[in-house]
Amino acid sequence: MAEEKNLWKQLKNNTKSVIWTRIESSTGLGIPDLFGYYKRGFWVELKVIVNNKINFSAHQIAWINRHYSEGCPVFVLAKDPLSKTLKLFSGSIVRDPSSIDQKPYLCSIGPGSRAPDWAQLLMMLGCWTPDSVPSHKLH
Repeated sequence: MAEEKNLWKQLKNNTKSVIWTRIESSTGLGIPDLFGYYKRGFWVELKVIVNNKINFSAHQIAWINRHYSEGCPVFVLAKDPLSKTLKLFSGSIVRDPSSIDQKPYLCSIGPGSRAPDWAQLLMMLGCWTPDSVPSHKLH
């Protein structure tokens, strides 16, 4: 939980042009952690990669999959504590969140991030749609 809180602070501090609303849902029905607005509205779920996997609750999978399948911009921003890298995934990652190192991601921000890395993340949040092709593929 502390890792996700730190991830939120890092995202907020490096994306000042985004209007963020942190969602504190006590209902636990899978609503993502953040609603953002930058050129358009979008949702972001914050996660920490553990053992090369992202863990989602059944409610999170259902919510993200339903909205993503209808064309709603939904993203998962995941932090890998080992490499200290952030990876932005499309919402489709909920369909198979295992073996993260084998999955395509939209952008990556390494340790000691620079402004161009965050600018690319902003571009993805503001423009990318489920019909778009991921900008990076691993192996």
